[in-house]
Amino acid sequence: MNGALTLRFTAQAQLDIRRMTRELSDLQRQVASGAKANDLRGLGGAASQVLNASTMRAAADARASSLNQLEARFGVQAAALSQAATANQNLAGAIRDAISANDGRGVATELNLAFISATAAMNETWNGQPMFAGERQSGAPIRINSLEALETATGNQLFDEAERPQILDLGAGSPIRLADKASELSTEMYDAMRELHLMIEGMGGEVGQPIDGAVTEQLIAFAERFEAVSSSFTNAEGRAGQLQSRFTAERTRQVERSNLLLKEIGERADADIAMVSVRISSLLVQYEASAKTFGDLSKLSLLDYI
Repeated sequence: MNGALTLRFTAQAQLDIRRMTRELSDLQRQVASGAKANDLRGLGGAASQVLNASTMRAAADARASSLNQLEARFGVQAAALSQAATANQNLAGAIRDAISANDGRGVATELNLAFISATAAMNETWNGQPMFAGERQSGAPIRINSLEALETATGNQLFDEAERPQILDLGAGSPIRLADKASELSTEMYDAMRELHLMIEGMGGEVGQPIDGAVTEQLIAFAERFEAVSSSFTNAEGRAGQLQSRFTAERTRQVERSNLLLKEIGERADADIAMVSVRISSLLVQYEASAKTFGDLSKLSLLDYI
């Protein structure tokens, strides 16, 4: 082989070795990182698709996170409404039990317990924000804390809430009313509690035993009112549960969407480790052959070359 030809083959072998060295380095990086490229520029024409998919996935994840918070909120909200419903139902039951036993001495105590439980429910909060105070972000919507204070408290003396209810728009084109205000939920309850309390106070602090016939009729009417109030709270609890289920389903949909987008991103941006391994094996064979050729032509061993 003449000198010029030997030089040409030597130069070509050297170029091949450098090319394969760079490719091997990149393939080893892919194995280590799991990514086809260091950045979007390395993905070529797929870069814009990966970027778009990443943006959509971030939006889906953010929406799923918000929906998860709403699920939790409506769980607490439903529990508060259930507590108010139970308080009124228990009071109605206690009144009917008193009528059946012809002994009303425990009605005043049951009324006070129902007032405390229902008021605590109306003052329930989520992340420090009152749930039933409308748009207002702080402070309890019920101003009073005793039946004595309820005697003269009505309207703004009783309720401390924003003019408008709290509205949430998740971007679906249909704003959602998160909850009714305390005044909308509990005005009838507090009116009935006030009237029953004043009646008991007028009787000396307790209904007594036996129960007078006229008082029995009044107590029956109160029991019916508290049962109706309990039903209204139960209906509100049902609406909260429906919204919670709706948000659960939507969150699941967003999580599935995020997973699909992640798969799409992976197909375009993630390295196929099996294929990379095959390519590395192939390159190593070529590398050794080229290095041997270069070594033979330049009278150098592979060890000397490295």
